[in-house]
Amino acid sequence: MTVAILDGDIIAYRQALISTDTYEDTSIFDPLSVKKNIEIMVNDWSTLAKAGKTIVALSSNDHRYFRHQIYPDYKGNRSKTERPPALDCAYQSLKDNHDCVQIDGLEADDIMGIFAGNPDISDPVIVSIDKDMHTVPSMFLNPSKMKRPLKIREPMADRAMFMQALCGDSTDNYKGLVGVGPVKAAALLDQFPNAASAWPTIVEAFGDEEEALLMVRLARILRFDDWNEKEKEIRLWHPTNKDLWMKLTPPITKKETSKLSTTSSQSAKTSQETKQSVSPTPSNISAVTGKRVRRRKKTLKRRSGTVTSLSKS
Repeated sequence: MTVAILDGDIIAYRQALISTDTYEDTSIFDPLSVKKNIEIMVNDWSTLAKAGKTIVALSSNDHRYFRHQIYPDYKGNRSKTERPPALDCAYQSLKDNHDCVQIDGLEADDIMGIFAGNPDISDPVIVSIDKDMHTVPSMFLNPSKMKRPLKIREPMADRAMFMQALCGDSTDNYKGLVGVGPVKAAALLDQFPNAASAWPTIVEAFGDEEEALLMVRLARILRFDDWNEKEKEIRLWHPTNKDLWMKLTPPITKKETSKLSTTSSQSAKTSQETKQSVSPTPSNISAVTGKRVRRRKKTLKRRSGTVTSLSKS
């Protein structure tokens, strides 16, 4: 039986928008219309996926995610974005009428990524319009562009992850590699037989291994093996060390956030990480980034910051 894992955030936001009208400069909505529109969209997405069961993934209510622990400015450009008046109603309608999953500290994207790799879920299919889901090895269906699911294999997912890390994401407020867009990022990755072998060159392009690691960790949607449900820990991506775990902390207050700098956001690098030097590569970095990059060795440094603990599961 196919299990459709739906992006509840997108469903709620879209239906909150179309269910709201303006009367004499006042936004109004009918809760019954919100519920009706939610049901139509959930049914359409589930039917397209040919699903026998549906799970709706929702982001943490407090909108404070593990990525804020490693990068306090994550989604910082959304603070002044106006929420649709019907949004809370839309979320409540999903919770009241569907099998929803929320995990404190995680976004809906991460829940979809984790569930898509869960061996206990029969034939899972991620259903979302979010391009970030291309970074997850899974069956993926974009209902706006596809008539049937696409199988994303791990090499494809890893390539998409590195592409996202290089290009950055203005929506989520992380810059990637300045001056590099999809074309230049693809030109860099195309020099190598697989994404993993491109890592030394990616580090050299950034000129800083810590910065490269941070961008990949922000771009990577969690996969099944990246989440320890019992300990509430996140596996931090690293090219060689597969046993770096970060424990989720309580939400960061606005007062605490104001004291944090971008530098301190890289606190997840600890002495547990293996020191990996950047070796020279034959690639022409200047052709990709448009600038000359000095070849130099970089090692991971211990930094203090907001992450309370790193432990092995």
